[in-house]
Amino acid sequence: MEMLKKAFKTTLVLVLLGSSLFAQTLVDVKKAIDAEQYQKAKSQLKTMIATLPTNAENYFFLGQVYLKTDYADSAKVTFNEGIAKNPSFALNYVGLGQVLLEDQDETMAKVNFDKAVTLSDKKDNRAFLYIGKAYTAAKKPNYEMALTNLTKAQTINPKDAEVFLAMGDAYRGQMKNSEAYSAYRTAFDLNKSLLRSKVELGVINKMSKAFQESAEEFNSVLALDPNYGPAFRELAETYYLWARSDARDYDGKIKQALEYYKKYLELTDRSLESRMRYADFLILAKDYKTLQAEAQIMAQNDKTNKRIYRYLGYSAFENGDYQGCIQAIKDFMAQVDPKRIIGRDYSYLGRAMIKLGQDEEGFETVKKATAIDSNLVGGMSEIAKELYGLKKYSKAAEAYEIAVKNPQRNLLDYYYLGSSYYFDYGAKKTAGQPADKALLVKADTAFSYLIQRSPTTHAAWQFRGRINRQLDDENESQGLALPFYTKYVEIITVTKPELAAKNTPGLIEAYTYLGQVAAKKDKDYEKAKTYFVKILELDPANVVATEAMKAIGGTK
Repeated sequence: MEMLKKAFKTTLVLVLLGSSLFAQTLVDVKKAIDAEQYQKAKSQLKTMIATLPTNAENYFFLGQVYLKTDYADSAKVTFNEGIAKNPSFALNYVGLGQVLLEDQDETMAKVNFDKAVTLSDKKDNRAFLYIGKAYTAAKKPNYEMALTNLTKAQTINPKDAEVFLAMGDAYRGQMKNSEAYSAYRTAFDLNKSLLRSKVELGVINKMSKAFQESAEEFNSVLALDPNYGPAFRELAETYYLWARSDARDYDGKIKQALEYYKKYLELTDRSLESRMRYADFLILAKDYKTLQAEAQIMAQNDKTNKRIYRYLGYSAFENGDYQGCIQAIKDFMAQVDPKRIIGRDYSYLGRAMIKLGQDEEGFETVKKATAIDSNLVGGMSEIAKELYGLKKYSKAAEAYEIAVKNPQRNLLDYYYLGSSYYFDYGAKKTAGQPADKALLVKADTAFSYLIQRSPTTHAAWQFRGRINRQLDDENESQGLALPFYTKYVEIITVTKPELAAKNTPGLIEAYTYLGQVAAKKDKDYEKAKTYFVKILELDPANVVATEAMKAIGGTK
């Protein structure tokens, strides 16, 4: 009997010791995840699973690491393994729900969330906490549902700093920065080791373009822990935005931003995941040469994450390797779930096709990009300009029509929209193809809008003159272009006389039309002579003006 008691005590001591070691290791795992040291966290969790294969919580956190590093399929498998080990452990059902949210299946996600809540002890707030986080992190966030669940988590444990941190994320997603700031501040007050809550205070400053204050906040985090990688990443992104807002020191701040990001890489073991975040930053910083080098290193080290092909494609395009871009992005698209393909992928693919003369397929691909991501409409102007430069005027006009729907459109887009329609009409007419004058009407409409917004844009008045001249009856001119050429001349010679020297051909064009209308339509030969004299002052050898003067009885 005594021996049985000793054996029991020994077993109990070992169990308690094992639990203590496990708890301490899980704390380390969470710290690694928070510090974005995902490779380290993954390695620790796999060791823990091998040591304690029946502990379902290990599987939940490993699944979380997979989700954070863009391996949703691996996350799903891991959560299911955790459920198989312990069907009564709630959090793996939360994990499955989070995967379903990524698949945009909110109904089934909620089924799993509800099951997690049912399995949870009434004093355990973790299911509500992670459900709230899942709704915030979803591809299509639902911040109301996030806050509903986080409020329940707070009710169960009002002193849980992680709940306030998650609330801050949800409020920030709603653009309620005051509420977010308060939640982050409370989280840090409750747990001074929860450094991300302090980092997020700096992020809010960054969002309001208070870059100096933001940088100071991140540096105060580094004063507490010089090895906290996310602070360096946020410093990098702050300096990038700061550089964009301060053209005087753009190069200096971009250089500093890149240095901070390299420090972030060092502190996250230069894992594939941190390299990919660095690659995302290089896209923002438009450092495509470095991006291409990084992508090639990633491709050599890891063939399993297909996102590398995306980086190879983007950088290849920006570095002029259009065929390489097409190949890389097509490889990416062929090997990933279609849900992972984003609008920018189609945009780069289409633009590369256009560059190589595949403009029909290329433009359709670019249109697909804008249909997926309306934010890409802003980049359609550049694509339209490429088509315009290739003299693909019909497609250029179609592209500019999309570009001008962008609320931040450039007025210059209207100039090129009108020019595209005008030159498309001319090209068709020259080629002997059917040339619908509706193209000229569309061109005129574009230039009319431009003039409304910028009345002294002389080229727009000139184009309206040219367009209305062609809309007029060729045999019995009604002088439709008269007001437009008259205004063009007024701007060039009176309003902005400094433009006259550079616009001699345009003035000759306008005076020729005005003189012909005066002579042929109005029979006002004296008025006509004044225009032809102006032409000869600009170009004494002008044949049209010389012959016109002879015809109406004038002299050269």
